[in-house]
Amino acid sequence: APSPSRAAYETQTAPSSAASAPSAPASNDLTLYKRSFRERFETSISSGTHDYSFKYPKDTWKPDIVSLNDGKLYGVDLRFSSPGEGKLCTHVLPFVGDESLKDVGPPEAALDRFVELIGAFWNENGFGVPGGNAGTLESTRVVVKDGVTYYEYETVKPHNLISAAVTDGQLYVINASAGNERQWQQGEANLRGIVGSFYVPP
Repeated sequence: APSPSRAAYETQTAPSSAASAPSAPASNDLTLYKRSFRERFETSISSGTHDYSFKYPKDTWKPDIVSLNDGKLYGVDLRFSSPGEGKLCTHVLPFVGDESLKDVGPPEAALDRFVELIGAFWNENGFGVPGGNAGTLESTRVVVKDGVTYYEYETVKPHNLISAAVTDGQLYVINASAGNERQWQQGEANLRGIVGSFYVPP
């Protein structure tokens, strides 16, 4: 029988082997943020990086400082946070040997590679390490946008929403997280809206 993850590739948008959680409606006040090369954190981003984008609540979420070490070690490009809802970060890193995430294997296998690359940053900054003591993988999804395959993840304890894609030898990851249950209850819709809107041009 075909694997659930392979079926996801073939149907373009479908849950993988883990059950996909229902999406809460996002806020109507999300604003498109497009990251251009001219703005980028030069220690972590190459000239060939695509201008990725996502939507976020502009009135309540503000940019945070990205340290030089985080840029060099973990490819951190952006950090945003909201006192009431949580925080997000984006990473752009070289990804050698695979042209797409589907070449890596199912979402669970790819997540192991992400944790090796940037899990220490997630843990040190309160995002939790998916699959580790700070976070348990709840569900995965495979989504295709304009021919680019995205792996989406949801973890609990703490709540993390992750979307990742590979194109032109670069790995792009966005992680939005609620630090506690109160933040999750208040910000779940916006966190889902942020991660669901993550887009990397092919």
